[in-house]
Amino acid sequence: MKRLNASQAGFSIIDMIMGLSILAIAIVGIQIAQNNYINMSNQVEISLRGISLGNSVMNLIRMHPFDENSLPPWSATLGQDSGESALVDNDDIDDYAGASWDFSADGFPGYIVTSRVFCINKDVSWLDSVATGLSFKRIIVSVNHPQLESPLVFSSLMAGVTDE
Repeated sequence: MKRLNASQAGFSIIDMIMGLSILAIAIVGIQIAQNNYINMSNQVEISLRGISLGNSVMNLIRMHPFDENSLPPWSATLGQDSGESALVDNDDIDDYAGASWDFSADGFPGYIVTSRVFCINKDVSWLDSVATGLSFKRIIVSVNHPQLESPLVFSSLMAGVTDE
């Protein structure tokens, strides 16, 4: 039987160190990719919950009548009327102007939803021309969470029905 020289009998220690180094670098790369995937999936989950909450609040506001008056002239003041309690007695969409909801107690910790309602003067701007008593109201709902880079914003335009 032929004996091998020491230099021919298996891996050298340098080969082992290089192989382990390559393996360690590959494992670290896989862990970094996995952490990035977990962080991205958390962001997606937080965003989807925020979208769900924002849509729910927008639908809640939109299901109310345009104004307390069923026909023009529309109310000149926005916000809750005297005698209405916060978010309970709201009977038209402008009662939600400046409203805020904290959904932490409902299983959505950290989510704060705010709403803004204002009249639009279409002759000035459809986007952000605050006026009173006109036939168009814009609803803006914002959803905030500490892990969101920026708030999720929902916008809707409502028109008062006239018999013209």
